[in-house]
Amino acid sequence: MKCPGQDWRYWKEDAIFEVNCPFCGHPIEFFKDDTVRRCPQCKKQAPNPKMDFGCASYCKYAEICLGELPLELIREKANLLKERLLSYLEKLLSRDFYHHLERALQSLEEPLKNRGISPGNKLFLLIFYYLTPEQREELCKRVNLPDELWDEIKIKLKRLPEGLEPIDLKKKLLEEVE
Repeated sequence: MKCPGQDWRYWKEDAIFEVNCPFCGHPIEFFKDDTVRRCPQCKKQAPNPKMDFGCASYCKYAEICLGELPLELIREKANLLKERLLSYLEKLLSRDFYHHLERALQSLEEPLKNRGISPGNKLFLLIFYYLTPEQREELCKRVNLPDELWDEIKIKLKRLPEGLEPIDLKKKLLEEVE
């Protein structure tokens, strides 16, 4: 049996849609399960704007997997991924600790961006550090982290000392890039 969401027999009118190419503006027809389509005019690969490419903001394999993506699209999708992560964390953690962690995330992200460093991996370390192994696995599944990235995060988590407060962990992560 095929999943109804992927079986075209169950698709609705919005499963096929048109968007303008992010490179040249020419209309491109997408099916809801397309990840990319080649623009008929400029011949560049255009991403499906309705798919979540938030992983492209932190994954070193993004260019191989997705090809060349417009920077605006990566930023927009990265914010969606971050919002999903925070939404999941808000349900898992106590309210006070969640807000404490959220402030640490914000104060980690800005200095890294100012230095021209992608904050993705460091933000993941800060998030995963406070989760149980089961919660970490669940989060990985929810956000579809590539195995290579998840393996890299697990190795880095093992190297971190236990019992750090979010602000201390943030400082440690910032020191690593200096």
